[in-house]
Amino acid sequence: MISKLRGYAPKIPYYLFYLGLTIEMIVVLMERTALPPIPEGQIYRVTFALFALKVCFTKYTKKEWLLLIIFSVFTFIMYRVTGQNVAFRAVFFVAAMRGIDIKTALKYTFWLTLSGFLLIIALSFMGIGRELKSVEVYREVLETRYHFGIGHPNTFYCIVLTLLLLFLYCYQEKLKLSILTGLFAVNIGLFLFTDSRTGFAVCTLTIMLAILFTILPKLKRANWIYYVGIAIFLVCIGFSIWAASNATTRTDTEYYWKPGSQILKIDKILTGRINEIHWERPSASGRIEEWTLFASNADYSRVFDMGWVRMFYWFGIIPGIVFIALYLVLINECRREKDYIALLLITIVAIYTVVEPQFISLYLGRNFLLFIFGVYWGQMLKISDGDDNYWWRIGG
Repeated sequence: MISKLRGYAPKIPYYLFYLGLTIEMIVVLMERTALPPIPEGQIYRVTFALFALKVCFTKYTKKEWLLLIIFSVFTFIMYRVTGQNVAFRAVFFVAAMRGIDIKTALKYTFWLTLSGFLLIIALSFMGIGRELKSVEVYREVLETRYHFGIGHPNTFYCIVLTLLLLFLYCYQEKLKLSILTGLFAVNIGLFLFTDSRTGFAVCTLTIMLAILFTILPKLKRANWIYYVGIAIFLVCIGFSIWAASNATTRTDTEYYWKPGSQILKIDKILTGRINEIHWERPSASGRIEEWTLFASNADYSRVFDMGWVRMFYWFGIIPGIVFIALYLVLINECRREKDYIALLLITIVAIYTVVEPQFISLYLGRNFLLFIFGVYWGQMLKISDGDDNYWWRIGG
């Protein structure tokens, strides 16, 4: 009996992490269904405890402990001011990634997400849960758009994009032109059903970039592509700030910009997303005038599509700047490691988050980039990861 316990003991930290991850992912999947609301606050206390226990069983250097304490204090202050604990929980999730193989964890996340996704679709076909499609006036035309039980075509494509990015990272060594061509064909088919132009465009861009890396392997080792990634990331942030500063201050649904103005043209391309930042809700606006250093006045029931604007509105200017700085340091670490797939994921997420808020969420399970932070956060301090990640062992 004791020998069996000794055999299982080294695996306990892994079990803690994967149990917490599983619960977080199930919460995300259930949020996409028509099931009654679940007590998310209580569930998050459980997952936080699991990740915190995993951290307790893990070895860190003094510098890493110092960094963990600094970010814990910073995000705890965010929690006390904003009332939302997602950043505080994220710190322990990232720290708990130490000693966890990222590809194994992301493959698990991929297959769990895909299984739940297919289950929701199957239930919709059987008439259980949300409907398969919706008939509504869209772009001034009565259209039938399929969302397969997810609730909205754009939301459906959010999950498709997530699965695509996870697949590219998990199976990057097996990527061939035939596989990428097949993915593109699936993308076209889904677009014909959903008519989600944003999702289709971003998925198409993702596949095209993956094809480019496949046929030009030298790009994977070129430093300049990582600097391009940094530039794209900063442009996305800059555009979002510009949009928030130009959002309408009127409470009606009419555009107030002058006919033919540049911002009006851009907003029409974005199907009214800039105007939506302040859509008939002056008391809960995402306009730049409503941003604060820490988002003490944010209304978390107030949603709009522009993700980076939502980040600043929901969390505050100072947290927003810290998050952006962390992403830039992460891209530089990808450059040092020549992790081109991670660069691709970060760049696509940056572009997509300009117009969709999927990855700016109160759900940890939606932002798979936290896994990449979990791999590189020690290296970002130029701290090497030792062979033995756990101090806790039964029998020495």
